[in-house]
Amino acid sequence: MTDYFKKIDILIRKQQFQKSLSKLEKLQNELNAKLNNPEECSENELILQSNIYERFAQIFIDINQVYRAMQYLINMIKIEKELFKTQCDKESVLRLCNSYAKIGRCCFYCCYYEQTFKYLDYAQKLLIKHNLTQTGVYAMTLTQLGNYYRFMFQDDLAEQMLFESIKIREELFTRQSIEVADSLHGLSQLFSDEGKIDEAMKSISEAITIWTEVLGYQHIKTAKSIYLKGNLYLRMKNTQENLQSAEKLIAESLEINLKIMGEYSQDIADCYHSLGKIKAYNKNSNEFEQYFQKSQEILKALYGQSHASIAIILNNFGRSYYERKQYEEAVNCFEESIKIYTQLCGKMHGNLAITLKNCADCHKELGRYKQAYIDYQKSLEIYQKMQINSSQANQILNLMFLISDKYLED
Repeated sequence: MTDYFKKIDILIRKQQFQKSLSKLEKLQNELNAKLNNPEECSENELILQSNIYERFAQIFIDINQVYRAMQYLINMIKIEKELFKTQCDKESVLRLCNSYAKIGRCCFYCCYYEQTFKYLDYAQKLLIKHNLTQTGVYAMTLTQLGNYYRFMFQDDLAEQMLFESIKIREELFTRQSIEVADSLHGLSQLFSDEGKIDEAMKSISEAITIWTEVLGYQHIKTAKSIYLKGNLYLRMKNTQENLQSAEKLIAESLEINLKIMGEYSQDIADCYHSLGKIKAYNKNSNEFEQYFQKSQEILKALYGQSHASIAIILNNFGRSYYERKQYEEAVNCFEESIKIYTQLCGKMHGNLAITLKNCADCHKELGRYKQAYIDYQKSLEIYQKMQINSSQANQILNLMFLISDKYLED
């Protein structure tokens, strides 16, 4: 049976998802036929069922259908918790933590941030307790924790997790493995957020080389890193050459994703969003709107009305309107983004601080100095309490001082 699952894993890696699903469904039907009473499964049958659930989940993670993946992972966790109680050996610990790390990843995609940390933190502690830190499961857990801490603006912790995961994966699988490429992708995202564009470009270029050599250029994992490299050109100096490089790479990523995944996936939405950002550089046109709207449409179909990616798009919508002096339209976008961020992340998050400051800028231009002052104050409070981006905090203080007299008159 181990060889059978290895064949399915190869099919998943080759993106032959329909064939993989057919083999898993056949295996599930055979298992169901053998079980007279599902309540009385043997340990081997439970392990077999767990392995089936894991592969189903992996397929749906790969094609961005994370809610479906979570259904399988929840069932997988139920089985692994029962097996852990009776076996409590290293193998059962690894299987249980593997399921926690994967559902933690899904929770992160769905913006369930408390649950993300709960699952990943528990997996990390359990692996440390059982001296299983030099394992692929531990490295995967660290990579997901790195992504979580990056989003929470805890860059030092994120960097620590990602570098450690690379070291472990390199020792276990070699530097040219797809596991190392996965960690390098996460590290490049972190460097990008920190403004370390050269380091980010080096990491993502290495990741793309590995993906291409192992999986091929026309692969969704390669496409994800190509997309990130395109976005790095957007973070560089605003030149026509950089914009053209960005657009070329992002369009390539979009083409690969559309070919493999159809119209609706997170990665495709991200590509449309970034193409919108490129179009927004042309201040004489509102062509960017159609790309942002297409991205929002996909994300709402996948996740509903409230998702961090939707909030980010709304913020960029607002910035684009602000640059065109369409301040009322900008305020509407920023306020909707603020609402989503507050709902998902509470009142203390770096992205919320950014959007509040952007909204305040609009109110200032519209002569609403009281509201501008209030939003600046809220933004400043987040920066100061989280102890992030001191230069931005100082800029906000200066803006508050400049409008303080007008605020009192308002």
